[in-house]
Amino acid sequence: MTAFQGLLVARAVGPLVSVNQPALDRIARFRFGESDGFVSAPAVTLIAELTGRNGNLILVDDDEVILGAQRDVGADINRYREVRAGLRYQPPPPYDKRDPRLAEASDIASALEGATIKDASRIYDGIGPELSATLARLAGVDLKKPLHDEDLDRVRDAFLEVVRSPTEAAGRALARPSVAELRESERREQDQRRVEAHLKDRLAVLVKRNKDAERAWSAAEEAPALREEADVLLAHAHTVPANVASVTLNGFDGHEVTLQLDPSKSVAANAEARYDQARRREARAARASEQQPEIEAERAELEAALASLPQLSDAALRERAAQLAPRRQQERRAPGVRYDAPHGFTVIVGRNARENDEVTFSVARSRDLWLHVQGWTGSHVIVQAKGREVPFDVVLFAAQLAAGFSKASGSDNVPVDYTLRKNVWKIKGGPPGAVRFTQQKTVYVTPSRNPGEA
Repeated sequence: MTAFQGLLVARAVGPLVSVNQPALDRIARFRFGESDGFVSAPAVTLIAELTGRNGNLILVDDDEVILGAQRDVGADINRYREVRAGLRYQPPPPYDKRDPRLAEASDIASALEGATIKDASRIYDGIGPELSATLARLAGVDLKKPLHDEDLDRVRDAFLEVVRSPTEAAGRALARPSVAELRESERREQDQRRVEAHLKDRLAVLVKRNKDAERAWSAAEEAPALREEADVLLAHAHTVPANVASVTLNGFDGHEVTLQLDPSKSVAANAEARYDQARRREARAARASEQQPEIEAERAELEAALASLPQLSDAALRERAAQLAPRRQQERRAPGVRYDAPHGFTVIVGRNARENDEVTFSVARSRDLWLHVQGWTGSHVIVQAKGREVPFDVVLFAAQLAAGFSKASGSDNVPVDYTLRKNVWKIKGGPPGAVRFTQQKTVYVTPSRNPGEA
C-alpha cells in the first residue's frame, strides 16, 4: 500500500455523499461525509484529475487545503501551480472552450462554419473522439470535410441531438452507416455505373453489327439480278452505243430493261462492274453469316454480365471497373488510325480536328512526312520516317489515304500536298487542326480508305 492509499483509508472513512464534474472539464470530485465512528473524522473530497500523463489524485479538506496527493508536483515541474500537502488546492488551467450545453443552433453553425467535425473537439468542451464519430455518423459527413451549407446544417442538428442525450445519440448513430460505409457504397455505385455503361456500349456495337449483317443479306439478294443485267449487256454489246449513260435492251424474259451505265467505260467494263458488285455483296453476306454465331455468343455473354452486376462483390466489381482504365489511357496515348505501309513504314491518319492536332504536333517528328488533301477539309496524315528516306510508292499510299479521309473522297484525280512535318505550323488563334505549311509538293491520286486498295 502506498502512502497516499494509506491516507485515503485513514481519512476518507465517511459515506460517499456526492460526485460531480465541474463544467465539462476532465476533473471529477468525490465528497466523503463526516465519520461517526469511534474516532470522528471530518469530511474530505477526493479530486481525480483525468488529464492523461499529468493525471493525479488529490485529497483536500473542506477549506480546499491539500491533505495529500498520489503524485506531488513541485515548482521545478510546474510553474503554474504546486501540488503538495499543506498548500491550497488550485485546479488546472481551464480550457478555452465553449460549453456545448449552452450553445444555440445559430451559435453552433457560426462556430463550425468552415471547420470540420474533428475540429469540434477544440472548439467545444466535452466533445472527444467517440462523440465526434457519433456526430459524423448521425450527420453522414466525413470527419475531415470542411462544413458548409447542407453539411453544416446536418452537423448542427446532430450536435444538438448529442447534447440533449449523448448516450441515446451514440446508440442511434451505431444503427446508421458510417461515413466510410457511405463512401464505399457510393464507390460501388460509381463502379457499377461505369461497368454497366461499358457493357451497354459494347452491346450497342453488336446491335449495329447485326443491322449491318441484315443490310448485307438484303443486298446479297440482288446479286442474281446484277449478274443477269451483266449477261444482258454482254449479249447485246454490239448494239450498245459508246459513251451513253443508259440503254434499253430486251431482257432474257422478253421484256425491255433499262440499264444505267458509266459512259467512261466500255460495255464489257460495265458488265464486269456488275459482276464485281454481285461478288462483293455475296462475300459481305457470307462474312456476316460466319460472324453471326460469334456475335450472338458475345451478346448473350454481355447480357448475362449486365444481369449479374448487382450480385458481384465490391472487390470483383472494382476489379472489373479498373480493367477499363488502361484501355482508355492507351487510346489517349495513341491518337489516330494506324496503317502498315509498304517497306515497313507506318502511316497515321487523324480522325477529327483534335486528333489532327495530336497527330501533327504531338506524334509526328520534324523529319516525318505530312500530307493533306489540297483545297478540301480532311485528315492530317503522317508517314513516320524514323530517319529514313520515304519512297515515292509510300507517298502515294499515304496520299490515297489522305484523299479517302477527306471531303474529296468521292472524286477522282484528287490533289494531295505533302511536305516535311517541320514545315507545318499552327495558325495562331485558329481552331484545332487549322495549320499553314510551306515547301510542299503535290501528287494526284484516287482516294482510298482501305490500305489494301491504296
